Amino acid sequence: MFIKAHCPVCGTDLYQNIRLHALEHLHFEGDKQAYRYAIESIDVTDTLTEEELIRDILKGLHRIIHDGIEVEVLAGILEENYGVTGACCRGLIEMIQVELDMYCPDMKRLYFVDPEGPGELCGEK
Repeated sequence: MFIKAHCPVCGTDLYQNIRLHALEHLHFEGDKQAYRYAIESIDVTDTLTEEELIRDILKGLHRIIHDGIEVEVLAGILEENYGVTGACCRGLIEMIQVELDMYCPDMKRLYFVDPEGPGELCGEK
């Protein structure tokens, strides 16, 4: 899972891929059961800059992103397929939007800007 971290040395934002190791404890009280988790360790498996992470994501999304894709769907894809935490999705989606020359007039769907006419959406004429 990728989490956003701030480098204390250079001040840039980085994304760290972490792996959590946890123990699951099951407790029984009569008919009821409850789970408790204890973190054993956390390993950082990779560290990427925002630009590197966006570039890696865009390589995989080129077949998935389409005109009118819902922001929630894209956030779900980032969480499920790329291990990006929900808190980081909004910022990454904004960066994807800029990289792909898209905009989001209703804050729900992303549209490609039509290169033929400034300010027009693809498919609208």
